[in-house]
Amino acid sequence: MTAKRISLDTWATLTYGKAPHPNTLRRWAREGHIYPKPEKHGRSYYVVPHARYIDPKKPPRDLVAPPDREEEALAR
Repeated sequence: MTAKRISLDTWATLTYGKAPHPNTLRRWAREGHIYPKPEKHGRSYYVVPHARYIDPKKPPRDLVAPPDREEEALAR
């Protein structure tokens, strides 16, 4: 069963309080800065409530594998 989706504006208000401008939200959706990817229905985007913004310049910490302890020992 798929998760219920909410509008991009609703998600931004829940996530940020004061939501970014709607044009910014749509750009983030188009350019893949929101994970999981929003679905477009007509002119509107919909996301799962637990979606999050991903900065393209910094990989998310939970998606980056932690360094191996052996590699840490060798680096010392």
